[in-house]
Amino acid sequence: MKRTRLFLLASLLVAMIYATGAALAGVPNIELITALTFLSGYLLGPALGALVGAAGMGAHSLFNPLGAVAPPVWFVQMAAFALIGFAGGVWGPRIARMRVTPAAVASAALGALLVFIYQVAVNVVAFYTFTSDVDVWVYVWGGIAFAAVQLVWNGVVFGVAVPPMLRVLARQRRQLHGVDVPPPVDAGHQP
Repeated sequence: MKRTRLFLLASLLVAMIYATGAALAGVPNIELITALTFLSGYLLGPALGALVGAAGMGAHSLFNPLGAVAPPVWFVQMAAFALIGFAGGVWGPRIARMRVTPAAVASAALGALLVFIYQVAVNVVAFYTFTSDVDVWVYVWGGIAFAAVQLVWNGVVFGVAVPPMLRVLARQRRQLHGVDVPPPVDAGHQP
């Protein structure tokens, strides 16, 4: 029963990642799939979170309303989102136990770092897939400059929305995994 519940929840999260990506596809570099993937990793654990991240991004990129991406870019996108789901399983519990301000700062920094890694990986692969007319790092840094909106956006989303969501999902995480995860630190009470 527990395994079935985990895989049904994983399937639902993949569908949510795809639907959210499709809903915001027309808005350049504004997305919520990075945060959803991170939260999936927190809820399901690193391994299943990585699988959800890869499948969610794979579906989003393959069936994107704006068109599918080239296979090499598709594979690196899935690998990067697997990393994001894995990071949610590893770092999510740590952030959930922090006080409010340190949790917001750590989460914002981690969200921006994960998007930076994603952007560098995708831009390097896109360079070798589509062009060789310029230096690879000129191409990569040009892509990063364009993606600055996504870096800032995810820093804000991770800093403002992710820590409270981690605290809300903590009980479901404990129920899914049957582990005693310490409850989050309340902002008004010092331990």
